[in-house]
Amino acid sequence: MHILLLQPNPTLGDFKGNARRLAELALKAAAQSPAAPGERALCIVPAYALVGEPWESLKRIGGFYNRCRDAARELAYLLKDGPDMLISLTGAEIPLYVLLSRGELTSLARQPSGVIHIPGGASFYLPETDPAWANLEAQEQLSVSRAASVDAVLFTACEHFLPGAQEKREMNCAAMAQLRGLPVIYVQQVGATDSFVYSGQTFVHDAAGQLLGRAAAFEEAALAVDMEKKNLSVSPVALDGEVLPEAIMPDPQGAEVLFRAMVLGVRDYVRKCGMSGVLLGLSGGMDSALVACIAAEALGPENVLGVLMPSRWSSDHSVDDSLLLARNLGIQTKTAVITPMMDAFASVLDPLFEDLPAPANDLTADNIQPRIRGALLMAFANRMGRAVLGTGNKSENAVGYCTLYGDTVGAIEPIGDIYKTEVYDVARWYNDMRGAEIIPENIITKAPSAELHPDQVDEDNLPPYPVLDRILRELLENGANPETLVVPGVADSIVREVVRKLTIAEFKRHQCAPTLKLSTCTLGIDWHIPAAAKAF
Repeated sequence: MHILLLQPNPTLGDFKGNARRLAELALKAAAQSPAAPGERALCIVPAYALVGEPWESLKRIGGFYNRCRDAARELAYLLKDGPDMLISLTGAEIPLYVLLSRGELTSLARQPSGVIHIPGGASFYLPETDPAWANLEAQEQLSVSRAASVDAVLFTACEHFLPGAQEKREMNCAAMAQLRGLPVIYVQQVGATDSFVYSGQTFVHDAAGQLLGRAAAFEEAALAVDMEKKNLSVSPVALDGEVLPEAIMPDPQGAEVLFRAMVLGVRDYVRKCGMSGVLLGLSGGMDSALVACIAAEALGPENVLGVLMPSRWSSDHSVDDSLLLARNLGIQTKTAVITPMMDAFASVLDPLFEDLPAPANDLTADNIQPRIRGALLMAFANRMGRAVLGTGNKSENAVGYCTLYGDTVGAIEPIGDIYKTEVYDVARWYNDMRGAEIIPENIITKAPSAELHPDQVDEDNLPPYPVLDRILRELLENGANPETLVVPGVADSIVREVVRKLTIAEFKRHQCAPTLKLSTCTLGIDWHIPAAAKAF
């Protein structure tokens, strides 16, 4: 049996558009890797490929399920003279697996965990759970007697990207294959929907647990599998018709995988939202520099605008570094000096504040300039029909080192789920990958500063970022008890102050732009506490 594993990038809710794209991918793959004469290839796609992921909230829209079935019928028609396709349709509770063949739909299975038989072909066992998170459960479901009646285990459930998840998934599938003596096929979607990124990397293990094939990460791809009972072979498919990929494509790690995930997240957010490009504030700092690199890689430099907004407190090197970065990337820039606007605010507010005592550590003037910058960025966005990219990182967002309606403006935050120390790691990797100093060395080496007032640096308000990130990792990723947390080598007073800042900044995070999910504890998704709660 000749099987084509398709790794599509669906747009959530675009049933007809997804159907046309699935047909296009299937026909391309079948042309590049045809079945034997007299045999029909079987395409297998990820769960809910007609609607996209995560689709659950869309079910409240009237006619949702009917639209999905109508799209399946259209897809069957588009493939009537092409390969067959195994696909799942959205159901009220569980997926309905159907076979599209010669223009017709045939129902195969409704249960979430069971065996499906392809007429005249292979039988597959479909576990209910993803093996990366519930390997033991999946193995228990697959009894010895049931394993004897099927040719392979097939996973189609889509799990969003997390660093290291692919390696864990493959390890667990290899263990399952060895335990049951069955090949394991894992089909995954690629793309991004708002915060959620899907890496693709469809893969196949043989019955001995040997990895035979892995599709490319972060792009549409296909693998061809020739199966004769439990024996199979895997070969790559060149969807572009030119460059033949490797049978086992690399599994990116570390800074590379974070960068590529962020690039895909930005590209798909802009493309799927129908926007023409992006803009961002260029401050001369590390965060905006990395976001500019991500945007240029995702959309092409011609679709990225960097806006410089120096104030009386901005250093000359901030402007120079920003312009050098922009030239290195090839992005356009605009410069708006905001000192007159700051003066205008002061002329209005100073008389009004005469009878109001200033609080300790008054932030009024400090916060005016980022709010002016936020308003200017949104003005450019309105005029150009583009999205603003936020430049906040996880460290600063966690402790509230950001200004509401100022540097928090944006449609999405590409780096909002990576710590400041990771920002530097990714920036250094990016320069190495490009083989040039795209991000100027001065941006990487100078002391981080929001330039809120003359000679201000971030460490005036925060612990050094390596210390801050160690504390935050314990609280967020490791679920430490904030009342008893001790971080070796860090003063207890610093730990307690970080806990306090994390708590009181919750109201800000409720109003921030969504961020791409790149960790096990993403602020605003996994960490979303009522602002009025006394959590610790």
